[in-house]
Amino acid sequence: MEALGLPDFETEEACHERQQRMVRAFQRAGAPGRLTRGLMSCTADICGLRDRCRDGCHHGQRNLRATLTPQADELLRGRPGPLLAPTLVHPLWEVPYEEGPEAISIPAVKQLVKRRFTRLAAHTETHPMAVGAFEVCLNWNLEGTKTWAGQVHLITAGATRDELHAALRVGDRYPLPPYAKPLVVEAVSNTARQQGYALKRYAEQRIAYRGKNGRQERNHKPLDAADQRRFDRWLCELNVGERVFLFGCKRLNGRLVGVAQ
Repeated sequence: MEALGLPDFETEEACHERQQRMVRAFQRAGAPGRLTRGLMSCTADICGLRDRCRDGCHHGQRNLRATLTPQADELLRGRPGPLLAPTLVHPLWEVPYEEGPEAISIPAVKQLVKRRFTRLAAHTETHPMAVGAFEVCLNWNLEGTKTWAGQVHLITAGATRDELHAALRVGDRYPLPPYAKPLVVEAVSNTARQQGYALKRYAEQRIAYRGKNGRQERNHKPLDAADQRRFDRWLCELNVGERVFLFGCKRLNGRLVGVAQ
């Protein structure tokens, strides 16, 4: 990973420490045994969940990113067209705090994004490819109410910035506040680093405030203990890799390969 420009990639020791901390937090909160059973036995090489790895397992997530990041880096850089990093947010992916992140349908998110990329592929000769993942954060609005909000981070090849904006933009049927940024497309300077960010496991809370210019801004802070447990519990109900989004490629026998479109 260091050769890819990721000298600070998460270590096995850091994963072990976070895993133990997560399990102890579950146990102190009285979580059911089925949620934690096996997680204390997980290592980088051994699945304590008997090979049914969960998205909440820090070791399983690290192994997934350690495998997928260099493969995606190689595959995407071998494609024609610019490398870009779109982040897509949609009003349909925001739910009340009380309902929890599990109220957001990951299959529905993937279906919407896939439909947009399929439409894009029909209008471009370079056959776009995308690798990334769905994640959630906890949003606080100016009135102090909270919502869980989903977003999709991707690294793409084979499509221009204008093509991505045309394909992925939120339509007029979904009115948005003036400060909303439902689609941001950035240039890619380090494919592997930005891919690692797109595939990350962590969540944060984004607290709205009014800036000096009168516009709404957000402070980004870690989740508090109770919300972190709720987020971790959601991940522990998902299979590892369930949040990953692929277009123009697929995983075949543990290897990421391109597919015909």
